[in-house]
Amino acid sequence: MRNIFSVKGKVALITGGAGLLGHQFAKTLAEHGANVVLSDLDVDSCAEKAVELSSDNIETMQLDVTSKENWESVTLSVFEKYGSLDILVNSAAYTNKTKVDSFNKTFENTTLEAWNQMIDVNLTGSFLGCQSVVKYMQKNNGGSIINMSSLYGVVSPNHKMYPGTNIVQPVAYTVSKHGIMGLTKYAATWLADKGIRVNSITPGGIFDNHSDLFLERFGQLSPSGRMSQKEELDGALLYLASDASSSVIGQNIVVDGGWTVW
Repeated sequence: MRNIFSVKGKVALITGGAGLLGHQFAKTLAEHGANVVLSDLDVDSCAEKAVELSSDNIETMQLDVTSKENWESVTLSVFEKYGSLDILVNSAAYTNKTKVDSFNKTFENTTLEAWNQMIDVNLTGSFLGCQSVVKYMQKNNGGSIINMSSLYGVVSPNHKMYPGTNIVQPVAYTVSKHGIMGLTKYAATWLADKGIRVNSITPGGIFDNHSDLFLERFGQLSPSGRMSQKEELDGALLYLASDASSSVIGQNIVVDGGWTVW
């Protein structure tokens, strides 16, 4: 049988390359034969991540996802070098590891500046990415755009889980990830007849050296009893990036250990 899950020879652009998931996504796609451009505003940290992967299939570029001009420059550079741009993974986002100012403030005390900053990166950055790759994907009769949502793009945070854990989930994060779901559906229906598939992945809580208190509370609230490992997103990523999902349009694949089922 033809290997419908193959991404060999495809060209992938990944944002948020200095982060936990961007790094993992680059590793997975490169190991399966794709040429990967790993991008981040912090290009030095991004390059360090790429070095860790020791892959000839990965290069790094600086990209400010909030800048339309920078998006246009990077996508043009990728297409001119490789003659193709087949996969976009919009993974850049502010998280508890990369906090905006006033990230830890309560709903009532969230500043407008912090709200705008998070919306700009988490949501507007993905919108600009979707816009920027269209003309290049059309040149090759299609492509796959994968947006990263969150379980908090499906449900609200359980606010009682966080006191004492040094972790918070600000309102703009939840709103931005819900927005990713709307962006995905709109772009998917607009671009489907151009051969461009747009879908999203909703990770659950991904383990990243969390405290014992947080792990205990999380486990009590998750059907699986644990956080997910970053590698557990690999299957969803390869599915959406490859021809295996050739008729999957505007869908959200939830990989959350059952969190959003309860």
